[in-house]
Amino acid sequence: MFNIVSRKLVLALTLSTAPFVYASEISYEDNESEVRTSDDADKTRDDYFDNDVGVLIEEEEIKQLKQSYISPYNYLQDPIALNMGSSAKAESTGTFHLGTSFIAGMNSPMNGQNTAINTNVVQVWGQTERFGGFALGGAGTAVVNFRQIGQPNTFSTTSVFSPSQAYVDYQYSNKLDVVAGNILISTPWVTSFGSNPGGTYAMGNNSYQAALVNIQALPSLLITGFSAWNYTQYPNNWGNQQTYYNNGGVLASIGSTPTNGPSGLGLTWNPVDSYSGQLWLYNFADYAKMIYADNSYHVDVASKVSFDFGLQGFMQSSSGSEITNQFPLPGQTTPAGVIASNGVGGRIALNVANNTTSISYNNIFGSSGSFLNGGMVTPYTYGMEVDPLYTTPALTSLAELGSGYAYTLRNSTSFMDNSLKFNLSMSQFFVNQVYVGQATAVTEYDASLLYRIPHTNMNVWTRLVYLEQAEDVGGNMLQPRIIFNWTY
Repeated sequence: MFNIVSRKLVLALTLSTAPFVYASEISYEDNESEVRTSDDADKTRDDYFDNDVGVLIEEEEIKQLKQSYISPYNYLQDPIALNMGSSAKAESTGTFHLGTSFIAGMNSPMNGQNTAINTNVVQVWGQTERFGGFALGGAGTAVVNFRQIGQPNTFSTTSVFSPSQAYVDYQYSNKLDVVAGNILISTPWVTSFGSNPGGTYAMGNNSYQAALVNIQALPSLLITGFSAWNYTQYPNNWGNQQTYYNNGGVLASIGSTPTNGPSGLGLTWNPVDSYSGQLWLYNFADYAKMIYADNSYHVDVASKVSFDFGLQGFMQSSSGSEITNQFPLPGQTTPAGVIASNGVGGRIALNVANNTTSISYNNIFGSSGSFLNGGMVTPYTYGMEVDPLYTTPALTSLAELGSGYAYTLRNSTSFMDNSLKFNLSMSQFFVNQVYVGQATAVTEYDASLLYRIPHTNMNVWTRLVYLEQAEDVGGNMLQPRIIFNWTY
């Protein structure tokens, strides 16, 4: 009896030090040999105990696999879970999700224009069971605008249906995941989400025709690489070789000029619970090459009191055909200039029980005569406010305004076992003006309330934004928005 228990203890300890081993790789030879030595029809208590330990070990292994990033139980392309700020974990036999969002929003410029959009988003997604490591997945997204006035800054279409995903996924052990086709990408500067995952809780996604590879090189190190050749952004319903700059904004003069898509390589490192870091290399074809780094550190100072620190930075230079050096800025005739941009940012947050107060700062700068005198390009986040700059609030980003600096004050409080969350923020942006009509100073105030309805897969999210800016760049604006989500 002592030998049996000791062998099981050794096996359990081995599993705890190597949690990412598949059940098929664990030998239960000891269990079988003990059972075979008994010729009696009735099993002894020791035999039952022996088999129970094996079952418990397998259950613990499955639990740990579900907690890992690459796992047959973790569905990395589930758009509904990602939009809700979580990951999809289910059985390894395949799964599907349905989701519905009802969105009511209004832009109310103070100069009298009024633009309203009331939207319903329905999405279905599913992925098959794996066979030899392979699985198939797909999704469809329907967007219906019930009211479309057609004022500036709205879309001319009233509804869109998009086969937003259609992909093949291959996974080897817990080390490698490869997916190709119409897929979602979620990286700091190339992302599929119309809002930060878990940020606005809308169901709509922008997919890429791309290939994506994740390698779990170490338990603390994830390597991600991707290359995309087409991009589907709302209101389009199929991929093309355009970006948000083709739809307007500071580079509206490029018209329908195509580009070859983005590619990137990233390292995500989490050696200890208190620290995580990211390093990314991007190529936005025909726009810019970019290196981006972000670091966060958590420090506990007392019971329910802690600090969070963040430090980020980037450098950009022109790439390929240097598209910004071929087309002018609004109201100008000379080219906008090559990309030569640098940026730094810092963040400090104080956490006291369920309340977090933070201050953030970003500075973007570069050489005189370059694009926006050091401004950066963000082809796949432009106009969406999904970039990772610490100071980016709901409607404004220094990455879009040009070179300059910004700061943001935020406070977030959770109530009712974290089912209710209330956020307040104020952001100010100070921009180096390069062309007439470019905003030089913008102030944004945000208030949002999120309620996750207990014991359901429903939530209600509401936000109120007030924007202060000069009349010649649009004037002050008030934007209320409410979203109801249901996933099933």
